[in-house]
Amino acid sequence: MIGLGIDTGGTCTDAVIYDLAHNTVLASAKAPTTKEDLKNGIRNVLGRLPQELLHSCQTLSLSTTLATNACVEGKWGNGRLVLIGLDRNTFESSWHKYGIPASEDIYLLDCRLTPDPDACAEPDWDAFRNDMKEFIKGCDCVSIVQLYAREYHGQHEQLAADIIREIFDIPVILGHNLFPDRNILRRGTGALLNARLIPVIYEFLGAVRRVLTEYHLDLPLLIMRSDGHLMSSEYTELHPVETLLCGPA
Repeated sequence: MIGLGIDTGGTCTDAVIYDLAHNTVLASAKAPTTKEDLKNGIRNVLGRLPQELLHSCQTLSLSTTLATNACVEGKWGNGRLVLIGLDRNTFESSWHKYGIPASEDIYLLDCRLTPDPDACAEPDWDAFRNDMKEFIKGCDCVSIVQLYAREYHGQHEQLAADIIREIFDIPVILGHNLFPDRNILRRGTGALLNARLIPVIYEFLGAVRRVLTEYHLDLPLLIMRSDGHLMSSEYTELHPVETLLCGPA
């Protein structure tokens, strides 16, 4: 099988055509990354490959440092975070220790959650619904993280997501699907970062798809994950935080 690889970095976009059966590089090319329009850099690098070989490719693997660069530069999308069941005092005293300053991008939904689901107290969902109309306005994505997500199987995350989806047609990501960590603050920072990176990865994957269409290439997309495994494009679009180290990987 012949595979195509594309890596879009902060400076250059690289491409390689690889013989997967014989572990051999058949062709490679480099072009400047065009941050103002990623399509141009991707289009240019594919144009520098042997076209007959390019059209013999059967699969495509992507990697990028765009998510990493977005974190370093603070140039990401307008993501928001809903934290459910976290004590406000704990949040205010400890959130800063996890790398992201407290901001207007975070909403605390008050409710009493304990390890025993039978001893919990439900949030005021009507008040939450009203608050979301203003809190979510103009944002690109929302992540939701609840206390004791394992014990509750993400129940409150799902209910909050359903309410948000009634109001806005935007991606809503459930924290218990992102991270298994029990520390809600650690999960929360990762989930907020994930929300902010969704527009970044949308732009990248959209640019790749449009250029493939121009070149009449119908290839399945696989994206390198930070741990070296591969993800589908559908999974990556909702879990862009998994691409933070995919360039080095």
